[in-house]
Amino acid sequence: MVVQQYALFPHMRVADNVAFGLRAQKAARAEIPERVSEALRMTGMSEYARRYPRQLSGGQQQRVAIARALAIRPKVLLLDEPLSALDAQLRSGMLAELARLHRELPDVSILYVTHDQVEALTLADRIAVMKNARLVSCGTPQELYREPGNDFTATFLGGANLLPVVVRAHTDRGRVEVDCHGATLLVTAPEVVSPGAELLACIRPHHLTLTDHPTGNHLQGSVAEVQWRGATHRLYLDTGEKPLVADVAELRDPPRVGDTVTVTFAPQDVVLLPAKPGVHSPKSVLNGHGRTP
Repeated sequence: MVVQQYALFPHMRVADNVAFGLRAQKAARAEIPERVSEALRMTGMSEYARRYPRQLSGGQQQRVAIARALAIRPKVLLLDEPLSALDAQLRSGMLAELARLHRELPDVSILYVTHDQVEALTLADRIAVMKNARLVSCGTPQELYREPGNDFTATFLGGANLLPVVVRAHTDRGRVEVDCHGATLLVTAPEVVSPGAELLACIRPHHLTLTDHPTGNHLQGSVAEVQWRGATHRLYLDTGEKPLVADVAELRDPPRVGDTVTVTFAPQDVVLLPAKPGVHSPKSVLNGHGRTP
């Protein structure tokens, strides 16, 4: 197990901390140095083997704790936010190492607790989303990202625009016409959605595209804030009803605060969710075919 507070033995050097579990399991003495070296190399801590924990930064101590857990090659590995103390570059490297470890050791089950959506989406075979000590969603990363099932999962796992809509009528090709504060939108939905049903339209920020010639689904808003994020610009739009967040490719001439812009999106990029808080699965509300995780 790797805990948030590292739990390293202060009187032991790094190598001895990593070797502790091996010695406790009575591993062959000749095997211990190689296993310790392997675990330290995996976590990028080889050059610190002779140091004491007090001589390390918080991030380095976290890496030693991970190395100690990996050294015994456990059947079940419990990780409680193990990368929380690492900077972005080290975290990215450790994510890759943990993913590689999982691939190379398929018999090891890993239970990984995190508040970081990138870590969850990168590492998990299945994700369980908790809220107030209750399970609200469970599924593969792809399932929960594309069909989150409820508003909490949608906003927690990837971020989302949630727009209140009212179902008007069904159209061809399994699409539904909905009213969104006076704007008519087409979305993909189960055929049994009843006209008049009040739902939430979930749209991921990166599915919104700026346009000067709107066709199909489009919404208009006033720019409240513009954030440059390197490869992208994040736009915060005031629609008069519900704010919108759009992540668009870096703009050479981004709009200014106060400008009116139009964003467009495809029907298949919208997921309908229950408007009632506490409903765990949209399928149980929309088409009566919910399933237990």
